[in-house]
Amino acid sequence: MNRIIRMNKPYFIFLLWNVLMIFVVHGLTFQHEAGRGVSGNGNPGILILFPSLLTLLILCIWTVSLSKRWLYDQRQRWGEKMHVMVPLVAVLLCVLSVFLELHMIENLRTQLGGFTNDPSSAVYRFGWLNQYTNTLFYNVPILLFGLSLSIFIGWLLERSVHKIGS
Repeated sequence: MNRIIRMNKPYFIFLLWNVLMIFVVHGLTFQHEAGRGVSGNGNPGILILFPSLLTLLILCIWTVSLSKRWLYDQRQRWGEKMHVMVPLVAVLLCVLSVFLELHMIENLRTQLGGFTNDPSSAVYRFGWLNQYTNTLFYNVPILLFGLSLSIFIGWLLERSVHKIGS
């Protein structure tokens, strides 16, 4: 058991790093206030957004690998019925994260008065990636979706290896 904790310590540190990057992207994204705006000449959040998405990709690949190995080790202990709960929970978390993301998009649309094609919007003609919308591209629902999908893929890979080995 101690070996598992030591083995996963770098993973958990990397996971915390990704959560920290969500806060950094959020902190560098401007919040629109009615009647006030920024010049549109700078987007400091974009400096952290792309490295954050890269670390998310690495975390997801790492999660697939760890979940596949962990599920393989747990197969005998849990039994088949309990083993089916993992993909079920992962899919439910994926669906939940999609609803949370859609809710965030709607809240931001309301706050900005529309999006890039609406003349009354604060981001009219800015493009989708701007100083007000960085948080749409990296946030908690996206991290949750990526990790849940990665666990589901790990389960599929473990399942296919188990069927081939049987």
